[in-house]
Amino acid sequence: MSSTTTPPLVDEVDWSRLFHAYGVASDTSAHLGALVSDDDAAFGAGLDHLYGAVLHQGTVYPATAPALRAAAGMLHDPVLRRHDERGRSRLAALLGWIDAVGDSASWHEDTREPDAVEPTKEDVDAFYRAMAEDDESVWESDLNHYLWARSIAELPAACGAALPVVSTFLTDDDEAVRLAALDTYVRLAAVQPDRAAFAGPLSAALDSASGRDERAVLVLGLGDLGADTTRWLADDDPAVRACAALSLTGSAEATAALVEALRDPLAADEWFARRPSRFDMRVHFDLVANLLARDAGLAEILPACLSAIRVAKGGLGTDMTWGPILLRTFPGVDFQPGVRPDPPRDLDEPQKAVLRELAANDDLWAPHDGNANLARMRVGLPDDRDAVARLAS
Repeated sequence: MSSTTTPPLVDEVDWSRLFHAYGVASDTSAHLGALVSDDDAAFGAGLDHLYGAVLHQGTVYPATAPALRAAAGMLHDPVLRRHDERGRSRLAALLGWIDAVGDSASWHEDTREPDAVEPTKEDVDAFYRAMAEDDESVWESDLNHYLWARSIAELPAACGAALPVVSTFLTDDDEAVRLAALDTYVRLAAVQPDRAAFAGPLSAALDSASGRDERAVLVLGLGDLGADTTRWLADDDPAVRACAALSLTGSAEATAALVEALRDPLAADEWFARRPSRFDMRVHFDLVANLLARDAGLAEILPACLSAIRVAKGGLGTDMTWGPILLRTFPGVDFQPGVRPDPPRDLDEPQKAVLRELAANDDLWAPHDGNANLARMRVGLPDDRDAVARLAS
């Protein structure tokens, strides 16, 4: 498609009556059209617009659902089979944005239509005129909140409408496209009221899948859609076993599989050539979070906790692993902001083991590390490393 031709679903939308993170979405139609142009730079700018304005930092806007429908409608355009100078697939990249929309849709449990009187056409016209004139007050108006709530309510249906076209890429010959489509399909299906009904294509694809990355995404997807993944707990591949375990939160066998996977957390981080989008940062962060949320005793999950603390870092890493581990190790502490509770007493052996590992890790004791200091304060631990070691003795 030439850069002067606009895809049909783009032309059907009045973008001047929608908004994104930076105001009226009149500019969105041109960026969507650029996605199927011959200009690689224009494609990049168009994708940047979708991430930066239409889904800014994951936030949904009135322009988001229409942009999703338009993007899904162009997925079979031949120009998306192009690759950039670094070999990256346009099609996989656009599927990645649709995946991100599905992820944002999953953040909102209440997707009902807003409980308010629908605004008049005159009110909406006045709202968009004010927005176009950079009147900042519109962002705090009741009408803005109404339109925002309605955009959230519209998103699951838009995700559902994209599912049929995304499903056509689940067995694509291009591995990058196939893996992106698998991630995206699961994200979109997971926000449907009948999500389990969409598991069939994943089961069929799993029968012919061979590589770790693809099999792991499929097993993760089956779990996210409510299918039973128990049989993959016995898989030969540790990554697949761990992925199968994530959705089996009441299974002792699944808990044991996660503990085993976390004996070497850094190895888990390197499992995938293309990390499934289900894992936002490091793989072991998600494994630890899932494990800590289970109804299992500390002794049962202790080997994983100790391994995670052993390789942990301070700063933001605190909040990913060892901070939550401390909360699990010392439950029920009455913490008031700014007030350090009394140090824990009468520690059992698993609690002492956690403190010994904490005291042994040099990276967790930077004096001005606010995240680390807060993690210790929450459970009554001192900021003095030697004092923590003495508690563990």
